[in-house]
Amino acid sequence: MKNRRYYRIIIEVVAILFGSLLIAVGANTLLIPADLLSGGVIGICMILFHFFDWSVGVQYFIYNIPLLILGYIHLGRKFVIYSVLAVVFDALFLQLIPIRLMWTDNIILNSIFGGAISFAGGAIMLRAGGSNGGLDILARVIAKHKNISIAKFGLMINLVIVTISAVIFDIQAAMFTIIALYVGSKTYEALLNIAERSSVIIITDKGTEVSAALNQAFHRGVTSWDALGAYSHTEKQVILCIIVNIQWSELCQTVQNIDPHAFISAMPAHKIIGNFKNTW
Repeated sequence: MKNRRYYRIIIEVVAILFGSLLIAVGANTLLIPADLLSGGVIGICMILFHFFDWSVGVQYFIYNIPLLILGYIHLGRKFVIYSVLAVVFDALFLQLIPIRLMWTDNIILNSIFGGAISFAGGAIMLRAGGSNGGLDILARVIAKHKNISIAKFGLMINLVIVTISAVIFDIQAAMFTIIALYVGSKTYEALLNIAERSSVIIITDKGTEVSAALNQAFHRGVTSWDALGAYSHTEKQVILCIIVNIQWSELCQTVQNIDPHAFISAMPAHKIIGNFKNTW
């Protein structure tokens, strides 16, 4: 079990490293040299780079420090540790990879592939259990406490970035920035299916322990009831909870660490009424 856990941690760290590389490649070789912007903190870094020639990598690292502290307080230790790794890798790659067009000078291709590659890197990090820091952390804290989705918060920030792009460059550059952000958001959503929720049913012999672990891991309530296995004629506990799909892997790991023989089933939850808040 320990070897499996260490193997998983190695895979997650490698995924974060690869995601950071994609973000830096998309930014430094496709977006920035084509006078295009990305979303979130890295978009703010790009704006100040164009105005003052400040290093994008150094800016990115500095701006993320208070956001990581906020994440540690509200989102948990593992998430923040992985996010710190992501921010360090991001800043390093953004500093090392030269800012110049390497693949094409076609602005349409730059906007499409720059957005797709950069946002794909962020999605890979999220799948690994962290994030690339930035306003994603602030969005998650707000989503956790105010029931405002990450998508809505990101849209507001990106509207500001597009407006600034139109002012410092021109309307055409802003339009291509919109394309980059749109393609990026669709790539992000496709990789994560982040907006979808699932109703999960868990059948286990250790209902009390599993319920407590789920409450602690996801800060969500669960409902449980007693059941009888028709084949084994043994008493079981059935647990029902709602999750965002990106939490599926972590839920399975949490449950199986307590009961490796637990039965876990999920189905789409298209509509929910009641006390449910998106924490991702």
